Amino acid sequence: MKIAIIGNSHFGPILTKQLSEFDKKNSYTFYNTNADIVDKIKFALSLPIIDVVYSISATISGGGALNLALKFNKKIVQHFIGSDVLTAIEDYKSCNTSKKLIRKSRYLCEVSWIQNELQKINISAEMFSFMVCDLRMEPIPFRTFSVLTYIGKGKENFYGVNDFIKLANHFPDVEFKIAGIEFYKGLPINVKCLGWINMKEELQKTVVFIRNAEHDGLGFSVVEALSLGRVVLRNYRFPYVNYFENSDDMIEYIADAKRQFEEGSLEINYSEIEFVKKEYSKSHVLGNLIKILTGGSDK
Repeated sequence: MKIAIIGNSHFGPILTKQLSEFDKKNSYTFYNTNADIVDKIKFALSLPIIDVVYSISATISGGGALNLALKFNKKIVQHFIGSDVLTAIEDYKSCNTSKKLIRKSRYLCEVSWIQNELQKINISAEMFSFMVCDLRMEPIPFRTFSVLTYIGKGKENFYGVNDFIKLANHFPDVEFKIAGIEFYKGLPINVKCLGWINMKEELQKTVVFIRNAEHDGLGFSVVEALSLGRVVLRNYRFPYVNYFENSDDMIEYIADAKRQFEEGSLEINYSEIEFVKKEYSKSHVLGNLIKILTGGSDK
């Protein structure tokens, strides 16, 4: 089968490469139909021989590539990944929806809270991941106590920068690190901006990882932190993370981890690692996805 992958221009090429290497029976091609005019033309010309259109990032209102797929009566699979859910909710509230697209699409999502949000706008989505965790890196023991978070450039408030500043001020003797941005005005002296980095390599040097987004999907950095047995704090309930509702909760978790670290009793959590190996291995994630893309459709 010929499968066209569209949508997110970061994850799309990565997943296309993984699927192509893992599954030699079917062909996978990524088309950047959001921003590349050449890819838009290639996609349109290839549609007659394409069997499945798989969009990483979903919509209930439609778009150029998906509207074309509807006209050619192609099997459509759409994967909600995070902020696209907020767009779908707004489209639902403003009645900006395509009944035909919703009826013809098989919707997927990665986490239960996204599934619940979609149910409230009458969208039924099955829970499957599309992201594979590289499990080749072995965790190293904790050496220096530090705290790491991810903050997207231009979305500092969205990713909880003010909470992070509060934490750094509360623990002035602890190194706090921010991946994703190179500078932010007014940071305490114990906060370092790392810019765009290899997260897994930095997580190896970290004890506590915090994910504090106003709205989130899977948040793959959480999975990467768990794969190395780190202490993970998150404002969404997820296996093996320490769930928090506010900065006071985070302070309590960090203080406890710091105490254990200083006592020498803080150890790598191998149960976390086994969870990631089971749920986010290449065979599990890609195997499930291939079955969905190449199997029969209920639509």
